[in-house]
Amino acid sequence: MCKTKLITAILDKIVKTPNFGQCLQKLQIISAGNGNCKAQLQVSQEHLNLGGTLHGGFTSTLIDCVSTYAVMTHGDNVPGVSVDLHVTFMKPALPGEVVTIDAKTVRAGKTLAFLAVDITKNEGKDIIAHGRHTKFIGQSK
Repeated sequence: MCKTKLITAILDKIVKTPNFGQCLQKLQIISAGNGNCKAQLQVSQEHLNLGGTLHGGFTSTLIDCVSTYAVMTHGDNVPGVSVDLHVTFMKPALPGEVVTIDAKTVRAGKTLAFLAVDITKNEGKDIIAHGRHTKFIGQSK
């Protein structure tokens, strides 16, 4: 199965489960493979903080989830658990804007994967946030 279709199928299952994953219902996978994953989301009311901009916690969730999908396309890695997540917020995203989440596996060893994520708007011209994610990973058998 194509990695993009695989990740899309996984996301479809996650958002239909009655848990935290439902917040990703509007996330669309654009591409996935070779340790990378790119997704898009139109910012809606449910993604906003009281100031009317993309919520920092939701921004962190996007970085966490899309980087996890990226590492799942790198070799035989299974999702694993987060060890460290660092987010730098640079610019707000407003309702109606389309944001792109671009995650790349920087390095994946036997037990740890290191990922970098940029969230941008205006077709990549404006960076909203940059994230670094370290995950404990396992190998599928």
